[in-house]
Amino acid sequence: MNIDSEDIDPEKLEDFSQKLLYTAVKAILKHLKMEVTESESDRELESEGVDGFDYQTNKPLNSPQEFLEYLNTCFKKDKLSCLHFREWWRQKVPKYFSPKPSMNYQKPSEHIEEEDVRRIFFELLERFLCDGDPDQVFKQLSELNNPPAQCGKVFKMGEPSYSCRDCALDPTCVLCVDCFKTSEHRNHRYKMSTSIGGGGYCDCGDGEAWKQFPSCSTHILGTQYEAGDPLEKLPVEIAQRARIVFTSVLKYAFELLTLDALMKLPGDLQYKDRDNTDPMDDLLEVEDLYTTVLYNDEVHTFEEVISTLLKAIDCDRNQAVSFVSLIDREGRCIVKCGQYQACQEVKRMVEKITGRRNVKPLQAKVTHSHVVAHQIFALRLIGWLDSVLGHSEGFRALFSKILVEQEIGPNGRKESSILEGMFRNDTVLWKAARASIHHLLITGMLLENASKKDFATVFTTNYGAIVKDFIQDDHDHSFSVTSLSVQLFTVPTLAHYLISSQDVLSKILNTFMSECQHKKNDKGKLEFERNSLTAFRRTNYVLNDLKYLLSVPPEEFDDDTRRGFLHGYSMLLEILQWMHGMDSHVRQVNQHIEFEADWENGFNLYIKLAPVISLVIRWCSLDRIIFIKAMRMLLKKMQNEVTVEGSDKLEYNIEGRFKADVIDYSVASKPISMHIPLARLFAGLCLHMEKFKIGWESVEAAECGRPYLDQVLETPLRTTVMVSQVHAGLWRKNGFSLQHQIYFYHNARCRGEMYDRDVQLLQYCAANLDPDEFLVHLINKFGLNNWASKACNIGEDDSLRHMTMMVDEFFGLLITLIGERHIPGVGDVTDEDMVKKEIIQLLCVEPMSNSALNKCLPEDLNHETGLEKVIDKIATFKKPTSGTSGKGVYELKDEFYSDYDVFFYHYTREDQSRSEEVQRARLKAANKTQVVPPPPMPALKTNFKGLLNVLQSDLMFYLLKLVLDRADDLKSKCFSEDQVHRVLYLIGIGIMEEERLKAIKVQQFDDVYYVFTKKAKEVGLLESLEKLTGSHRIESHKELLAWVILRLKLSLGIMETKDTSKGVEEEDQDNDSSAKAAKMKAAALRRQKIMQQMQAQQKNFMKENSKLFDETPSGLRDHKISMCDWEMEEESGFPVCIGTNRSQPTPMESTFVCILCQEEEELSNDSRTLVVASFIQKSTVLARSKSKTAEVKEEFPYLHSHLNSAPHTSSCGHVMHSDCWKKYFDDIVETERRRYSRSRHPASFDVEKSEFLCPLCRSLSNSVITLIPQYHQLQQPRPQDDSKDDVVGAAAVIEQCETMETTEELEMEDKLTASIQMTEQLASDSTEQRMELEPQPTVTEAVDTLVAEVISQAQEQADQASGEAAALPAPPSPPYIISSSSGSSSSSSSSSTAELESSGSISSESTFMSADEYPKDNFKDCVPNSGSNMNMNSSSRDVNLSYSHWMEALLIALKYRKSLSPTKSSKNGGESDPQDEEFLQSSTNLVRYYTCPLDQVVSELEATHHDGRSFARLFSVAEGGELAFPSSVYEIMNTFCQTTYKIGLGEMPHVLDDMIPLMVWQSCGFTILSIVLSAMETQKPVLGSLSSRQNDCLSTLIRFCGIVGSNFGEPKVIRSHSLKLLSTILEVDTNNPSILELDMFGLLVALTYSLPSLFNGEGAAPLPSCNVQDLHILRLIYTAHITQMLFSMEELDSTEIDFEVNLAEKDCQSILDILHIVQEPQGLDISAVRDPNPVNIWKKIMVNSLGFLRSCALFYQYLSGVSAPTELNSLHPPQQEFQLLCRYMSLPCTPRHLLNSDFSLSLVRKWCNHPNIHIMLSNPAAEKSSFVLKVPGLVDLPDDYSELINSVSCFTCPRAMGDESRAPSMCLVCGEVVCSQSYCCQGELDGVSVGACTVHADRCGAGAGIFLRVRECKIVMLSGRTRGVFVPPPYLDQYGETDQGLRRGNPLTLCKERYKKLQSIWLNHSIPEEITRRIESSSGYVTTDWIHL
Repeated sequence: MNIDSEDIDPEKLEDFSQKLLYTAVKAILKHLKMEVTESESDRELESEGVDGFDYQTNKPLNSPQEFLEYLNTCFKKDKLSCLHFREWWRQKVPKYFSPKPSMNYQKPSEHIEEEDVRRIFFELLERFLCDGDPDQVFKQLSELNNPPAQCGKVFKMGEPSYSCRDCALDPTCVLCVDCFKTSEHRNHRYKMSTSIGGGGYCDCGDGEAWKQFPSCSTHILGTQYEAGDPLEKLPVEIAQRARIVFTSVLKYAFELLTLDALMKLPGDLQYKDRDNTDPMDDLLEVEDLYTTVLYNDEVHTFEEVISTLLKAIDCDRNQAVSFVSLIDREGRCIVKCGQYQACQEVKRMVEKITGRRNVKPLQAKVTHSHVVAHQIFALRLIGWLDSVLGHSEGFRALFSKILVEQEIGPNGRKESSILEGMFRNDTVLWKAARASIHHLLITGMLLENASKKDFATVFTTNYGAIVKDFIQDDHDHSFSVTSLSVQLFTVPTLAHYLISSQDVLSKILNTFMSECQHKKNDKGKLEFERNSLTAFRRTNYVLNDLKYLLSVPPEEFDDDTRRGFLHGYSMLLEILQWMHGMDSHVRQVNQHIEFEADWENGFNLYIKLAPVISLVIRWCSLDRIIFIKAMRMLLKKMQNEVTVEGSDKLEYNIEGRFKADVIDYSVASKPISMHIPLARLFAGLCLHMEKFKIGWESVEAAECGRPYLDQVLETPLRTTVMVSQVHAGLWRKNGFSLQHQIYFYHNARCRGEMYDRDVQLLQYCAANLDPDEFLVHLINKFGLNNWASKACNIGEDDSLRHMTMMVDEFFGLLITLIGERHIPGVGDVTDEDMVKKEIIQLLCVEPMSNSALNKCLPEDLNHETGLEKVIDKIATFKKPTSGTSGKGVYELKDEFYSDYDVFFYHYTREDQSRSEEVQRARLKAANKTQVVPPPPMPALKTNFKGLLNVLQSDLMFYLLKLVLDRADDLKSKCFSEDQVHRVLYLIGIGIMEEERLKAIKVQQFDDVYYVFTKKAKEVGLLESLEKLTGSHRIESHKELLAWVILRLKLSLGIMETKDTSKGVEEEDQDNDSSAKAAKMKAAALRRQKIMQQMQAQQKNFMKENSKLFDETPSGLRDHKISMCDWEMEEESGFPVCIGTNRSQPTPMESTFVCILCQEEEELSNDSRTLVVASFIQKSTVLARSKSKTAEVKEEFPYLHSHLNSAPHTSSCGHVMHSDCWKKYFDDIVETERRRYSRSRHPASFDVEKSEFLCPLCRSLSNSVITLIPQYHQLQQPRPQDDSKDDVVGAAAVIEQCETMETTEELEMEDKLTASIQMTEQLASDSTEQRMELEPQPTVTEAVDTLVAEVISQAQEQADQASGEAAALPAPPSPPYIISSSSGSSSSSSSSSTAELESSGSISSESTFMSADEYPKDNFKDCVPNSGSNMNMNSSSRDVNLSYSHWMEALLIALKYRKSLSPTKSSKNGGESDPQDEEFLQSSTNLVRYYTCPLDQVVSELEATHHDGRSFARLFSVAEGGELAFPSSVYEIMNTFCQTTYKIGLGEMPHVLDDMIPLMVWQSCGFTILSIVLSAMETQKPVLGSLSSRQNDCLSTLIRFCGIVGSNFGEPKVIRSHSLKLLSTILEVDTNNPSILELDMFGLLVALTYSLPSLFNGEGAAPLPSCNVQDLHILRLIYTAHITQMLFSMEELDSTEIDFEVNLAEKDCQSILDILHIVQEPQGLDISAVRDPNPVNIWKKIMVNSLGFLRSCALFYQYLSGVSAPTELNSLHPPQQEFQLLCRYMSLPCTPRHLLNSDFSLSLVRKWCNHPNIHIMLSNPAAEKSSFVLKVPGLVDLPDDYSELINSVSCFTCPRAMGDESRAPSMCLVCGEVVCSQSYCCQGELDGVSVGACTVHADRCGAGAGIFLRVRECKIVMLSGRTRGVFVPPPYLDQYGETDQGLRRGNPLTLCKERYKKLQSIWLNHSIPEEITRRIESSSGYVTTDWIHL
C-alpha cells in the first residue's frame, strides 16, 4: 500500500504514533505475562476515540470550558455517553483528590483546592445540565414546581421531632420543628423526642400518616394543586441532559464506592499522564502511592484503637484520638500514605495487635491512592446530586426512574437495577458513604408516592438478602438500609399493596425462619446459646417490620389480601410451634441447679412477637373468612403438639363422688415451659368467637383435626401450677432464672400475651367443660388429692406448709377465673372499662404519679395506655406540695373505692397486703365497718357464661364447706386464715352474682339456672358460716364473715332489712358509732382530769421555788447561746462591734463533746486541741466575669476585684479532738487502701487528696480547723511560771531569749527600768486625766504639751541607754519555731534613705531593724511604757486615736519602708541568722519589707504634737500576754494552711512559704462574701439567717485567721505583708495593683489580721481586737470602695432609688469632690452624670455598698464576739439597713463625717493617678468592672424545653468539621455548649486526657461544674475529674415529673423552684458535697466514666 507523504497531517501522525506505541507496549506486557486489564470500557473508548482529545480539532481537552464545548457537541450529535464523563474524571480526579504523604491526616480534605474542584467538576456538570447559567435555570425550574405538599426534611442525629398522640397514625409519624410550630398539633397532646441515629424525615403533608390535620400552614398550600406527571414540567432537552448526567453520576459512584479490588482502578479510569515521556513507567506505576485505611467496627473500643495506633504509626495520643474520632464519625480514615511496603506494614501491625484473644481484628486495607481519590470524589458527586434534585420535581421523578430501570445485558436478560445494587451492597460501604446514599434515596424517591411504591417493591424483592447482610454486619441499625423499612411499611396503602401483591409477610417471616432454623434443637424447639443475645437482637428487627406492616388493617378485605395474610399467618404459626415449649424447666429436688438456664433470648423474642400476635388477632377479628381459616390452622398445630407429646390419662376421683379422666402429667417432676404461644394465640381468638357466632361446638371449629378441650386446658394449667409452686417455695433449687421469668410473666410489659392469655384460656375451658370435671383437673394438677379428702393426713411440717400455700393458690386461681371479667370478650366491657379497672386497683394501693401509673399499665401498639382518657373520671390530681421535690399524684375519688378488689389478679402479694391495709385504715378513719367485700361485676359474654356453673357446682360447694368445717375444727392441720378469706370471698361473689341477676330479672340463660344461695342452704353452708362466728381463728376476717352471713340470709329471705344494699353495714355502723362515741367521751374526760392535775402541780412548784425564780437573772439561766439564730439579749444600749465604744463580747459555749470519743472538753489555750472538719475548694462561683478564666499564681495573692478565683472554706461544725481525728483519718486511709483492692465501686471521697467524710454527718471534708477561744480570753497577763513544758509560743521565745542575756545586759536593763518608771507614771497620769476630760478623739493642747515633755524625757534616757548598749555584743536570734507572727504588706517607700539621713531625725543605722536587733529590747525601747510594768488595765480597745493621726502614723512607717530581695532574705534571713539554704529557699518567694521601730513613729508624731503614745498602745502586748498553745495546735494550723495554699494556687507549698497566711486570709474573705451572697439570694437578712453550719464555719475560721496573723509563722513575714498592703492602699506604685483591680473587702480582712504585727520584730503581736485601728481600717477601705463605685458611674446611675434621706446637698459635697477627681482620668466632667445631685449619688452609694457593709458587719461580729442588734435580724429598706449597719460598726452615716479627713481627697487623687487606671480607662474594649456585690446566678433557661433543644440542635462538634455532636452539654454557669462524652473534643489536664465537660469545668468552675445534657434532659454535676452524678433536671411535665432521657416525651416546662435549688447548691459551693451525698446514698454501681464526660 502506497502512502503519499503530503497527505499525512503531522499532528495526526503524532497521535497515530502514540497510539501505535500504546498498542506495542500492551503487546509487550502480554508477552511478558504481566497483568493488563482491558475492560469493555477500554474497548469502547478505543472504538469511540474517547480519550481526552477533540478529534475535530485534534487538541487535548485541558480546560473545563473546552470539555464543556466538547460535551455539547457530542450531545447534539447524539453520541454522548457516560464514558465521556468518566474520561474527564479519569484525568482530573487523581490530580485534585489523591492523598499525599505530607497531608494533614486529621483533616484529610485540607489539601484539596475547593475552588478549583468546584470549577473543574461541579460547575462543569451544572453548566452542561442547564445548557446555560445554572443559577438562572435552577430558579426557573423551581418556579415550575407546585408548592411542596410534603416537607420531607431529613433529621440529623439529635434533632428534635414531635409526634401528636391524638392524630398520628403511629408513633413513627413525626414533624420537624418548623412544621410543628405552624400546625394544629401544637395544641394537642404531643410527644417530643430526638433523632437517635438520624435518617428519618418529617411526615408533614403525608395524608396517610395522620388521622387529621396532616399538613402545617406551609405545606397545606401544596394540597390545593392537582398532582400531575412531574416529568411533563421538565423541558425535553434538560430532561435528556439530566438523564445522561444522572446516569453517569450514579453508575460511576456506585461502581467506585462498591469497588472490590482496592489496589487498582477499572481500566477506563486508570490514570495515564500524556506528558510522561516513558509510557512504561506509567503502565508499571513505579511511583504509585498507597494508603492504609482503617475501618470502623462495633467490636473494638476507642482505647483499644488508640493504643493500637500509637504502636502501629508514628503519632502522639492527640493524633491517635483524632484518628479514632474520624473513624467513628466517617466510618474509615487514612492513617498512612506512602509506598506499598510501608502501608502494608501498618496494616500488618494493626491486625496483629487487634487480632489477639480470638477477636476479629480491626479491618485495615491497603488502597491505591487513586482509588481513594475517586471514592472521595464519588461521595462528593452523591452530595451534589442530592442538592440538584431539590431544584425540580422533574429531576426527582427522572432520578427515580433511572434507579429502578433494568438494562438488557449481553445475554439478553435484564440486569439488576442501580437501586437493587445499592441495596445488595449496602454493607460494603462505610458510614459516611451509607449516610450519603440513604439521604439521596430519601430525598429522591421517598417523597413521591409513585416512586415510593417502586422503591418498596424493589426493597421487598431483595428483603431477604438485605437483612442477611445486616445480620452479618457490625454497624448499628440506623446506618443500615434496613432502617428505611419504617418509611415504607408504615404507609397503610403501601403495606396493603405489599401484602396482597408482593407477599411481603411470607418473605419477611421466611427470612426470620431461616435465621432461626439453626437454633432448633433435636425436638424441633428453639434453643438459644448463652451470650448470643447481641447476635439474635439483629434478627429481631425483622419482627419490627412485621409489626409496621400489620399496624393498620384494611377496611375491606379482598381475596389477594386474605391470601397474602394467611400465607404469612401460616409461617407465623410455624415459628410459634418452634417456640411452644422452649426453655422448659424441671424441678430440682436433690441439689441446686449447677448452671442458670439462658432465658433472656426467649423472653426478648416473645416481647418482640407480642405486638405482632396482637395485630394478627386484630386482623383475624375483622374478617370472618380469615378468622375461621386462622382458627382451623391454629387448632391443627395444637393437635400436632398434643400428638407429639402424647397424653396418657387416668381416672381420678374425690371421695368417690367426683370423677374424671385427667391427663397424667406431674408439674413437680416433668418439664414445664413458660412459653406456650399456640395456646395463648388460641385464647386471643376465643375472645372474638362471639362476634362471628362461633362456639367450641360450632361447625366452624369442630370440622377440623383439633384437640380435646381438656388437652387445650393442659398447657396453661401446667404453667399456672408451676408459678403457684414457685410461690409456695417448691422450686427454690432451680435458681434465679425461673424467678426472673415469673417476674416478667406478671410484669405489665409481658403479661398481656402471657399471664392474661393463660387466664383467659382457663376461663374459656372452665366455661365450656363440665364444672366438676374442670375442678377435678385443677385439683389434680395442684396436687391437692390428699387435701380434698375429708380424712386429710399430712405428716411433715414442710409438706403441710407447702400444701397450705398450694390450697391458697388454688382458691386464688378460682377467684381470678370467676371474678376477673373486665376483659373485652370475657365480660360485657370495653377497653376503657378495662383500663379504669386497672387504675382503680392501682390507686387503692397508694396515690401514684402519672409515670408510675403508665409504667404499671400495658401499652397498646402506639405505646399508649389509655390513661388520659379515663383518669380524670376516677381520680383527682394532687400537685406536689413542695416545688423543689416530690411528684404530683393521682388520688382515687371516694365513690370508686367500692370497686376495690382485694384479689385483683394483677396484684403482687405485697400490693394485696398494702391495699387491704390502706382500705381498712380508710374505713376506720371514716367510722365504717372494716369489711372489704367483692366489688360489683359486669355480665359475662355468651362463651364465658358457663363460669357461673363452676361457682355453683357440687364439687365447689364441697370444697367451700370443707374449708369452713376445718376452720371450726381446732384439731385440723390443714387450716389457714387465707383459705377462709378466699372461701368467704368466693361465697360473696356467688351471692353478689345472684343479686345482680335478680336485679336485671334474668336468672336463667342458655339452659343455665343460677341458684347459688339455694344450693348453699342445701349443703349447710350457712350453718358452717354461723359456727365460725366469734371464732378466734378467723379474728382478722370476722367483718367479712358477718357480711357474708347477712348477705346470704338476705338472699334466702331469712332476714329482712330496710335497705338490702346496706345490710349489715348500717347495723354495724350504728352499733360501732354508739360505742365509739361513748369511748371518745370517756377519753375526753380522762384528758381533762389529767390536765387539771398538771396545772395544779405546776402552780405548786412555782410557789415553792419562787425565791429561786426571783434570784435567777432573766435570760441567763442555763443559757446556751444559739449561734444559728443569734438569740442573745442586748446589753444596755445599741450594740457596737468595733471602735472605742465596742460593746462587751457575748460569751460563747466553751464546752464541746468530741463526736468520736464522746468526751467533754473545755475550750482553752492549754486544753486538748479541738478541731472541726472543713472542706476547702477552689471557687469561681463569685466571678463577676464568666469569660475570665481562673487566675494563675501571682507574685502577691490579692483578692482580685473580679473575684475570679479563690479558695473557699466550709465546715459542718462537728467537733473532734485532734488526736481522735488523726486516728480516724489513718483508719480511713487503711480502709480505702484495702477496699480499692477488693471493690471497684466508686468512692465518694479521695484519700489521696486528704479527703474524708465527717464521722457524724458524712459531709465531705479535706482538712480540719483548730478551735480557738474567744479573743478576749486570750493575751491576758499571767505569771511566766504558768507555762507548761508542752507549750510553744511567744512566751517561750522570750523566756529562751532572756536566758541567753549576759550580766552586763541585765545591769543595763536595770538602769533603763529605773529611768523609765518615772516616765511611765507621768504618762499613766496624763492618760487618765485625758480620758476623763476628753473622751473624743481630739486632745487638748495642755495634754499634748504634757505628753510631749514625757516622751522627750523618755527619749533622752533611751538614747543614753542605747548608746551604752551599742557596745554590747548582740545576742543571737532564737532558732526558728512556730511562734507569734506579724502582719503583711508591700510597696516601695515614698522617701529615699538619703532624705531620711539628712532630716536628722534618726540615723540610718538606728532607724531600720537589722538582724542584730534583739526584738524584746527593741520592743521595750519603742514605747516608754511598753515593758513588763506596763499598766494593762486599759487595753488597746480603750485607745482613742483620731483617723488623721492614725493615717499620719502609717505614712511615717511607709516612709521608712525598706525591702529585702528574696535571695538575700533566703540566704541570711535578712533579719535572722543564716539557716539551711535548702530549707529556706522556697519559703521566701516574695520581697520582704521592714520599717523603722515604733519609737521612731512615736517620736515623729510627738514632734508634731500628736498622740504617739496612743498609737504605740495599738501594737503592745502585756508581759506574759503572749499566746501559748499546745504543739498539736500548730500542727493542725500548718495542715489547714498548707491545704488552703495547695488548693488555692494548685501546688504544694513549702512549710515556710510567705504566701501561706495571705491565702488563708483570702479564703476567709472569700468565704464571708459567699455566705453574704447566699443570704442575699434567699432574700434573708445576712446577720439573722445563717445556718448552724455557716455560723460554726465563720466563728471558727475568723478566730483561726487571727491566730495565723499574730502567733503563727515568722513575725517578719506578717510585718512585711502589712507593709505591702499599706503601700497598696496608701501609695502609688507600679508594683502594686490599682484600686480597680482589688476587692476591698478582701483587702480589709488582710489588713485587719496583719496590721497589728506592723512593728513587732520577733515579739508577740496583739490579736485583732476590733479597736479604733480596725475602725480606721474600715473607714479607709470603705472610702476606697466608694471611689471604686464612682469609677463605674454607669452602674451607679442605673440604680433605682425610691427613698428619701434627711441630708442637704452641702452634707454630700465631698462626694462631688471625689467624683470630680475620679472623672479626670476619664476625660469627663460632671455633666456626664445623669443625675449630678450629690444627695442622689450618695443614696445610690448607700444602696450599692450594702453588700460590702454586710460583709464587714458579719466579719466584725465574729471577730469581736459582739452579737448584732436584733433590728438587723430582719429585712429593712435600704436606707434603714444602711444606718443600722453603720451604727453597729461605728461608721459615720453621712459623707460629711465619713470623708472629712484631710487625707480623703489626697488618697483619692493618688488612687486615680495610678498608671494601671489610665491604661484600663484608655482601652474602650476593656470589660467594665463592677464593684457592687450582686448575687451571681446560673444562665437563664427558656420556659419551654423544646425551645432549648431546638436552639442546641444546630450545635456541631467544633472539631468534627461540622458534624453533629452526639451529646451536647450546656454549662449552666456560663452558657457555653460543649461536645461531651466524645473523643473528638477531649483535652488534656496535667497530661491526662479528659472529656470536654471536665476541661470546661476546670476552666469555668475550678473543677466543679454543672451541665445540662440537652438531648437527654439530664443535669450532670462534676467535682474534680473522677466524681460526678446525674441529677434530675429542672424541667417538669404537666404532672410535676422529670423526664430524663425524654422517654415519655411529654411537653416540659421550667420549674423555677427546682432551678433555684440548683442555683442554691452552686452558689453555696455544695456541688462536691451533693455529689458525695448522692454517691453515698446510691445502692447501685455507677459505671459512668466521669473523667471522659
